Amino acid sequence: MKPVIFTLCVENIDDRYISCHIFNTSEDNKLRYDITTGMVSLTKQNLLAATVRKNLHQLQKILRSALTGNLHLGQVINCVFLEGFPFLHDHTFHKFIRLDRRNNRIRITTSDSGLVNVHKIYADGSCNPDTRQSGFGGFIETPEGVTEPFHQSISGGSSNLMELLAIIEGLQRLLPQNTIQVNTDSRFVIRGLVQWVHFWKHNNWQTAHGRHVKFAEHWQQAYRLCEGKYIEFQWIKGHSGNVEQEFCHLLAKSATES
Repeated sequence: MKPVIFTLCVENIDDRYISCHIFNTSEDNKLRYDITTGMVSLTKQNLLAATVRKNLHQLQKILRSALTGNLHLGQVINCVFLEGFPFLHDHTFHKFIRLDRRNNRIRITTSDSGLVNVHKIYADGSCNPDTRQSGFGGFIETPEGVTEPFHQSISGGSSNLMELLAIIEGLQRLLPQNTIQVNTDSRFVIRGLVQWVHFWKHNNWQTAHGRHVKFAEHWQQAYRLCEGKYIEFQWIKGHSGNVEQEFCHLLAKSATES
């Protein structure tokens, strides 16, 4: 997926519209975004306008995200589009989500059934605000059913970081494997590894608003660990009675108390 990169500069904001100057290295345009409907209009009919219309969903996501922050006049928003990128939706998490990063490509698909005879990672993270101690835990499982638990305590941190570190630990332990299933109750990590990292990479690991990506070092590590692999993600609802995930939760929680 070839990236398309351009910049928005906010010129006017009112209760209904955001008006922006939009430009790249060769063209510019004027864009107006309807906050209520999500519709976009552009002044010029050029290649930049055609690109925006072709990737309207991605632009809408960027602007909706900007609106949740402190959007202000003169704000610069760096946009990266990956044409045809299949974004994850809430209903997607009821399926198995597959990320194929073999042969220098990015291919994202879903399936109603999981892969068989593959190495698996089960992982969870936890944070104890009383002790200011965090931790993660999990295990890897071979196709033959052999398991290898892991856990670690960390001072400070957050639940989201621990969820990410737990999966990184599992991926490191399965470095020789090209096909892996990852089981986690963190949609945050799944969205990050399946979609967000590809945009951050092309934007120098910054958000669209020019801020440093939180946990960038760890996201970069996870990105490298997924390179060249076929990874299937299964989201497991937390505290839903799943035996494997409950075991990981206990490991992670105990790590916050040690």
